[in-house]
Amino acid sequence: MAVSVNMNLEYKIGGGFMRIGIIGGGAIGLLFACYLSKSNQVTLYCRTNEQVRLINKYGIYLKHHGTVDNFTIKAQPSDEISAEDLFIIAVKQYQLEQIERVFHHIPSQTPLIFIQNGVAHLKFIENLSHETIIVGVVEHGALKEKTNYVHHTGEGLTRLAIFRGNEQFVGPIIHKLNTIPFPFIFEKDYLEMVFGKLIVNAVINPLTAILKAKNGELMLNSHYLHLVHLVLDEVVKILDISDREKVFMRIKTICENTASNQSSMLKDILNHRQTEIDGIIGGLLNMAETKDLKVPVLQFLYHSIKGMER
Repeated sequence: MAVSVNMNLEYKIGGGFMRIGIIGGGAIGLLFACYLSKSNQVTLYCRTNEQVRLINKYGIYLKHHGTVDNFTIKAQPSDEISAEDLFIIAVKQYQLEQIERVFHHIPSQTPLIFIQNGVAHLKFIENLSHETIIVGVVEHGALKEKTNYVHHTGEGLTRLAIFRGNEQFVGPIIHKLNTIPFPFIFEKDYLEMVFGKLIVNAVINPLTAILKAKNGELMLNSHYLHLVHLVLDEVVKILDISDREKVFMRIKTICENTASNQSSMLKDILNHRQTEIDGIIGGLLNMAETKDLKVPVLQFLYHSIKGMER
């Protein structure tokens, strides 16, 4: 069965399309569904029947650079999994356990791509039986303005790396996904890739959420910038990062390039939703504990956000 699935996927790649299932109808799920549907057969698996109904009836609206386009996308409830060549898991990290039963209906030969923030999801992925698992970090900005309406607020890359599987099999998948203007690139080391995004999220997300500040304000306000350095000091200590200045410059660049954006954690707090603080800062605190490191600033961030969630 594994051979037939792989041969089928290679044939479809050569033939110009894949059947891609995207699990999660949030901002990133909607964004991926629109762009990938340009050259693939996409099904979006949603948590609510209302979102399924709206998407099947009206499609998905994508706003980008002031223009709004409509995409005809098939939607299904997330507990009604169909045969796909590839699944992209676009739910938040804390939602993975809620949909754990879904993975029992996906054949172990079918490749999975996980695009959660933080590091906590890696432990969940480790326990899956699927043969090919890819992890990714998404550098696009997206805002879900309505149930079937997404605003592409910032262009970026999606970086992918192998968590488990054969590189010769994964290569064609990434090549087929790499459709301009929505590029995917391959990274050799998944941990290095995930840690790179984790550092950015750990500094920007909780600070902007607590301060109710846009990303750019972290660099413009000298007091906020001081807090950035305090957080970064503890993060690089936990991850044993040697080139602190390089990391800071990346954070600075992202803040400047997304200066008018609200971080995803700030949006969650403003909309009274659960945040990804457990997957981001919570994951770092677990690492700090195993290394017997004192990280009072990260402790403050974690408990502040957890208190604001309630």
